[in-house]
This record gives sequence, C-alpha cells and structure tokens, in this order.
Amino acid sequence: MMALLRSRRTMFILAGLVIVGLVVSGGIGLVRSMSTVAQTGPAPGQGQPGGGGEGEQTDPLEAPEAGTLGQAPDGLEYSSEDDDVECNPAECVRIVSVMGTDEDTDVSSDEAVEAVYDQLRGQDWGQLLPQGAEEPSDVPQSETIMTDGEVMVADATEHGSDGAVAVLMLGNANPPAN
Repeated sequence: MMALLRSRRTMFILAGLVIVGLVVSGGIGLVRSMSTVAQTGPAPGQGQPGGGGEGEQTDPLEAPEAGTLGQAPDGLEYSSEDDDVECNPAECVRIVSVMGTDEDTDVSSDEAVEAVYDQLRGQDWGQLLPQGAEEPSDVPQSETIMTDGEVMVADATEHGSDGAVAVLMLGNANPPAN
C-alpha cells in the first residue's frame, strides 16, 4: 500500500482530482453568485429608462414601519422618520429611537430597551438568543433579538456612551435573497 502512495502516477491522479474538485466548487460558487444577482435585479434607478423616476416599484424587502412595535411603553415614545431607513441590495432596516416623553424624566438606554423588550414579550413576541445561550438570563437583553415571525427587532444602542439614546433596528424576519 505504501508503495502505491509513493508512485508518481498515484500522486498525479490525486493532484488531478484535487484540481478538478477546486474548479468544480469554484464554478458552483460562480453560478450561485450570478443567480443571486439575477434574483435581486437592478437597484432602483438602474436599468430603467429615465433613471427610474417614472412610478415606484414595490420592494418586497422594504423596512417595517415603526408602528409594528405597537404603542410605546409608559413614559417612552418612538421616533422614526422616512430618512431613518438604511438599505443595502438585499434588505432595508428602519432605525427607531426610543426616548422619554418627559424631559424631566431621565431614562437610561438600558432601561428603555428593557421596557420595550418586556412589552414585546407581553405581546407574544419571541426572543432569539445568540449562539451558545440556552436561557434569556444567560445574556444581556441587548444581545438578543425579538421577533413576531414577520419583523425582527435588535438593539443598536451604544450603551457605553453618556446620555445615549436607545436605538432599535427593525428588519424583516424573512431571510434576504442570496
């Protein structure tokens, strides 16, 4: 058996098989990436006569509205404008600020996120834990994602900075086209 592995012919055959395998896997990856581009189509304004200014197309991956969170918890309010939507070729997310309704009341970003998450849990939203965590108590709430099956909510706050405003990201729970 060792003599067979030492022969040049066997080594050339093994090297050839490895090269063929690499070429085939590279070809499969190329075909998949090209099919992704074909599925997502051109970006808005590209490939359309007149720069795409004539009529708007509905994008199935539009960012969810801030209203999907429901009524804000007592003492808090949600703030999100049309320009608070950030998009990449696959999907769009909405940035929602969570602030206190009273200027005199000082609510930390941690407390605001916790209040929103508690209210969503009360509305039967599920909590997705990071990999390796088994119980919600194993990780801070800021590292979990809330979902109702259609919308996902993640904490995007910079909690370490002084006077940080609680910021939530809303996205579609459907996986992006890839």
